[in-house]
Amino acid sequence: MDNSIVEHNARFLKRYQLNVSTDVLKQSSKSPQHPSPIMEGMMMTEVLPSGMTFHMVNAKAKQGFGFDAEFSPNFKIALMFSGDMRFKFGEEKRLMEEKRKTAKLMNFNQTELCSLSAKEGEHRSALYLSVEPDWFEKNGIESPKVQNTLNNHMMLNDWELPDFLWLQAQQLLTRPDQSYINKMSREGFALSLMSTWLDSLDVKESHCADSENKRPESRRVNQFRELLNSDDVLTMSLTNISHFLGMSSATLQRYAHEYLGMSLTQYLRKRRLDLANKALHQDGVSIMEAALLAGYNHSSNFTTAFKRQFGVSPAEAYRISS
Repeated sequence: MDNSIVEHNARFLKRYQLNVSTDVLKQSSKSPQHPSPIMEGMMMTEVLPSGMTFHMVNAKAKQGFGFDAEFSPNFKIALMFSGDMRFKFGEEKRLMEEKRKTAKLMNFNQTELCSLSAKEGEHRSALYLSVEPDWFEKNGIESPKVQNTLNNHMMLNDWELPDFLWLQAQQLLTRPDQSYINKMSREGFALSLMSTWLDSLDVKESHCADSENKRPESRRVNQFRELLNSDDVLTMSLTNISHFLGMSSATLQRYAHEYLGMSLTQYLRKRRLDLANKALHQDGVSIMEAALLAGYNHSSNFTTAFKRQFGVSPAEAYRISS
């Protein structure tokens, strides 16, 4: 991982300088076309549709290096899975280290000079979610508790995460590619992480916010609807859907009743039976094939559910199509 990748991931940095040993510089000068890598592994940054910045790293330092930067104002939620981060603001030293199911809340309300360092062989696995200070106001989130947090310059506080968020964050580390599903997973996780933190403060959204602003809650609804209208959801379990959207099972069922008018199980059963009925009428599949398509291993259970929904048995539907 060379310094061009560090530059690509340097969001919220107004100015930065990468510091390496003279031995590394000498080695790189001997082979300018193939410079010695600084880190080995994965590092990525993505600006999400919600306006939040998602960054994750799972990498090992190939050599010791330092990093001097000028941070612009931002609020950050950081999860450390392995390793630690040593950094210094002016003369004040801070340490952020691995702590199971605990996130670090960080805030800079003004530009700040910062120095970070890593030793050769150190491995760090972490995930960060950052927003600019005005992100909350733009999204109609007005609260004295949020404002107090944003006024607390160089804050570094612990926040214990729910189990499902910690587990989902670990899963995201193994899926850094830019596929549509993984990008949706990162957006869903980010919205869930931020909304869970706001819920912990008992923050309510402002009802006078501009309707054109896309608030975290409305984006989650859009994601929920988009997934439930896709064909991908037909092969997913309730647990898969919950993890994919970054919602607890209770929240998922609440969304289902509010926006579908039925439980998620009922909705999925209806969609799968609709698919089976279409296959019987248009594709001429056998009854057993239609049953498997709808998620039933036994034709008798399929027949019961099919007749309850369509008023005719699969055999009658098959005959009509023939």
